[in-house]
Amino acid sequence: MQDLRPYASWGRHRTGTAPWPWPESWRKRPAPGPEKRRPMHAASNWSTSSGRKTRLKRNSRRKCSLYQNRPPSKQICPVMDTPSPARTWRINAAAIIMDADGYILLGKDHGRNPYWHFPQGGVIKNESIERALAREVWEEVGLRPSDYTIVARLPGLRYKYPANHRKITRWVGQEQTYFLVRCKTSRPKTDLHRSPEFAKIKWVLLQDIKLEMFPKFKRKVIKDALTQFFGPPPAANRSSAEKRVDRLASSSTLTSHTMNRYLVPPGKKLRLKDYPTDDRSLFSGTKEESLVEFDKLREELQELQKKLFAQHKHKILVILQAMDAGGKDGCVKHVFSRVDPQGLHVVPFKKPTPEELDHDFLWRVHKEVPTKGQIAIFNRSHYEDIIAVRVKKIFPDPVWKRRYKHVLDFESMLAEEGTTIIKLFLNISKAEQKKRLESRLQDPDKLWKFCMDDLDDRNRWDEFQAAYQDLIEKTSTPEAPWYIIPGDRKWYRNLVIARLIVEKLRHLQLAFPTPNFDPATISIPD
Repeated sequence: MQDLRPYASWGRHRTGTAPWPWPESWRKRPAPGPEKRRPMHAASNWSTSSGRKTRLKRNSRRKCSLYQNRPPSKQICPVMDTPSPARTWRINAAAIIMDADGYILLGKDHGRNPYWHFPQGGVIKNESIERALAREVWEEVGLRPSDYTIVARLPGLRYKYPANHRKITRWVGQEQTYFLVRCKTSRPKTDLHRSPEFAKIKWVLLQDIKLEMFPKFKRKVIKDALTQFFGPPPAANRSSAEKRVDRLASSSTLTSHTMNRYLVPPGKKLRLKDYPTDDRSLFSGTKEESLVEFDKLREELQELQKKLFAQHKHKILVILQAMDAGGKDGCVKHVFSRVDPQGLHVVPFKKPTPEELDHDFLWRVHKEVPTKGQIAIFNRSHYEDIIAVRVKKIFPDPVWKRRYKHVLDFESMLAEEGTTIIKLFLNISKAEQKKRLESRLQDPDKLWKFCMDDLDDRNRWDEFQAAYQDLIEKTSTPEAPWYIIPGDRKWYRNLVIARLIVEKLRHLQLAFPTPNFDPATISIPD
């Protein structure tokens, strides 16, 4: 994801009022003053003339309101709206803006149009998608990049224009990249006078957003974006009391239906950079408040594991993968600290021994899978036999490439035999890894963890990232999907993982077994 920090200080430049630098050819021209802009009223967009004239009138005002006092050759910014003989897809950036309390911003059209929209717009020629997002959000609602943080993105969403759309002769439709952005404050101040896009805005909770609020041809794309960012909507038959509880909890509690934000959808193209390492968007409370929530989750995990062990029916396999110093040991230590050791099996996979190398690469893995009633945790796993072999070139490429199929078949067999597989990639930044490796060197109690091989692997950071991206994309399946967990904040990482595992166990409907005798008939002798 492009670093937006250089744009965080955008403000009033001496050559203009927009939050980005003007092109060189415009810098000596006078800036358009606010008093020269004509205000946009709902009635001015509609008239008794034909719809075609109305649209032309509205479009001309839109352009003039932003580029007044410039010669005709400079009035229109080179947006990717020029006619295309092949009628390709128009590249577009869209923003789902959430404030600090969990409310989402919607904008309403001018005039009689009843529909609402998320801020969005086309990409200017030679402009990055992140720059387009910042520009559109500034123009349409007046929020600067310093007012919010990008926490997730979803590229490649397309919708076709309807037959009567004014752009149908030039474009098939729009190819959108949706961004989820989180504001740093509650209900930040907005400004609708920079662009005539919206007549008004409102802030709503996620559960109050209905697809009927949006134009028909956009609904599928919007549904896909909301589902990817927040998970599928909860059941519609909840009571009003339950809905009130959700409203109160939305700002501070990690809700279960949002966990899919970190899920890697099987069969879809993956960009590891689209998953921020420092994300904490699912919990808006403080670190101290998270400890209370984390403690409750560990208590529930303890009770669920007792039932899992007693029922002796289901098997749980947790696979942890990460770069060096990614937090695998810390995750095991903190998340499973209250679990009964009788039902827990932790396996740290190190470099293969000579005996293990004499067998196939899955030989040492298969004998460690969980038994009924057990939770097995793989600290590293069979995926090291693809990642390490590929990056360090231990074997020729055909060797590790065919291992993808072996791994998928192996996990499919485990799933069919009743194993619930939870695969977690703890995603940390290179800067955070540096800080943790330095901490090991400076702390005598952690020095034993430091290995010179860690420095060699760090020098291959980009190669490891590319290898993990390919691996996760190819091996995220419906029966064994990957979750990419933000790893820079240890407390948030632990909170998300604990919640995810508790949710998986809840779905198994665990219960203590029913005895095959009547306890009332049993008498214990003295």
